[in-house]
Amino acid sequence: MAGWQSYVDNLMCDGCCQEAAIVGYCDAKYVWAATAGGVFQSITPVEIDMIVGKDREGFFTNGLTLGAKKCSVIRDSLYVDGDCTMDIRTKSQGGEPTYNVAVGRAGRGDNSGRHVRNKATGWMDGHDAWRRE
Repeated sequence: MAGWQSYVDNLMCDGCCQEAAIVGYCDAKYVWAATAGGVFQSITPVEIDMIVGKDREGFFTNGLTLGAKKCSVIRDSLYVDGDCTMDIRTKSQGGEPTYNVAVGRAGRGDNSGRHVRNKATGWMDGHDAWRRE
């Protein structure tokens, strides 16, 4: 999966993202590529299963973790045709800043990344509530 690292590097090059990762969610449930030294490098198969699982309500109540970082789910459209995204926000532990996480799902052969790219562009085009401060 080494080819995915260049995609992550490309996402990071303009400075608009704090972190990025490509994660397998079907057969190979692990982090394929991620920002070096970031939280997303530590995303586990259990965390992947929580995000893509059939229970679409539990994480609204209980939250979830990404790389052991506690998060809240703001919006879940991961299985909505034409959207395929989730909006997640990290929780502050000890007063550190929180940040938004865009999750996009692509099927086999759909490796364009358009879902997450469109989400990030929307955040930067005036949706102040979603900007990282």
